[in-house]
Amino acid sequence: MNERVSVLIRSSARPELADALASLTAQTHRNLEVVIVNVTGRAHPPLPPVAAQLEVNFVDSDRQLPRPQAANAALDAANGHYAMFLDDDDLLEPEHVDQCLAAARDKPGTIPFTGAQICDERHALQAVWPALAFGRLEIIERIRLQPSAALLPRAVLDEGFRFDPELPIFEDWDYWIRLSQRFAFRPLNCNTAICRLGLGTSGTGVGANFDLERTARESRPFHAKWDGVRTALDADFEQLQQEADRASAGQAWQRAEDLCWEAQSLKIWHEPTLARLARIFEAKGDPQGARKFAGAAQRAHLLAAPPLSHSMLAELHGHLRQGNASALGGDHASAETQFHAALVLRPGDQTACNGLANIRIMQGRLGEAEEFLRLGMLWGDRVYPTLLLKRGALLEQLGRRGEARGLYQRILHRVPRHAPARDRLRALDAIEAAAA
Repeated sequence: MNERVSVLIRSSARPELADALASLTAQTHRNLEVVIVNVTGRAHPPLPPVAAQLEVNFVDSDRQLPRPQAANAALDAANGHYAMFLDDDDLLEPEHVDQCLAAARDKPGTIPFTGAQICDERHALQAVWPALAFGRLEIIERIRLQPSAALLPRAVLDEGFRFDPELPIFEDWDYWIRLSQRFAFRPLNCNTAICRLGLGTSGTGVGANFDLERTARESRPFHAKWDGVRTALDADFEQLQQEADRASAGQAWQRAEDLCWEAQSLKIWHEPTLARLARIFEAKGDPQGARKFAGAAQRAHLLAAPPLSHSMLAELHGHLRQGNASALGGDHASAETQFHAALVLRPGDQTACNGLANIRIMQGRLGEAEEFLRLGMLWGDRVYPTLLLKRGALLEQLGRRGEARGLYQRILHRVPRHAPARDRLRALDAIEAAAA
């Protein structure tokens, strides 16, 4: 099959558009329609030369288009069997479209989505956000889906799903929530969307493109739209938990299991529900199922860091800023105090753990530095290749080359083209060959 895929780009005439288009020319799936919407409200500069290698459907406008209106214009112009978004400063790995299409063929009518590689304004890889399944409540509580990661079947367009023009930010989050109420989302075990969040201007990205106060202000319409739904689903979820507890207490195991599955439709990664399922399967004489759910409960505990209020987030970022400034100024005692304060608010915070590890490295306390890096890799749903590489280097210095090899292989499992991890594996191979 050679389905046509419409790739939808909202262009603000950034120079990075050339990179985005080049990543499309490299796709292993060739039947692409590239819809480029001019959002600037003025004449768009000539498209980069690489555009000549693509079939481009250029949509002009005589006015500046906010993000939701630009997305809707792109959806209206799409002619493909499938559609997907690509920001004009983002990239796709060459196999991205093909892998999404294979999943869509396998489960027609679903929305497959990949994980993402997150880069800063210098294009350096900062984190990997693997694709995780989510329940109807979880997607309202937190978005783990990048715009370029999902492949939309034609039914999404034909049924009239469009972006809400009243939302200044989080219009994509709102879109995914509404789509999830009609279509099943299917996470894929690959991270082929490359999101350069540091280059945007929304204030919701990373590095230079992160503004906590602006995000809080401009997200109010989004929260006003969904807070009532979230509260109602929360109440439903709590009721299911209570009923499941009563059923378990009365050893009504099948009733308890049914209630747990219903709760899981709202929250998949909920430690008490998964632990309860482990007990139920143990009681039903299924030790293998019990072990599976016990392991999932442990993972859910690490995935679900306690949510922080706006004031606590501001306090956290204040500690991290002061800690980094003190470290750069050579005041390691003050930096350590700030980083530890950050860890009280968010266990395993990557920036705080990295800062404390750097201090320990300068003090020659490599074992403690390695432990801080281990802690920074433990919590949350994100993988930090820089921390993995640094921890691997420390493990090598400590003579634990087998553990270091495992870390480098973990990076390559997530990002197969990660050159530094591949170089370290080659170096380890050379060391072992020389010692043989």
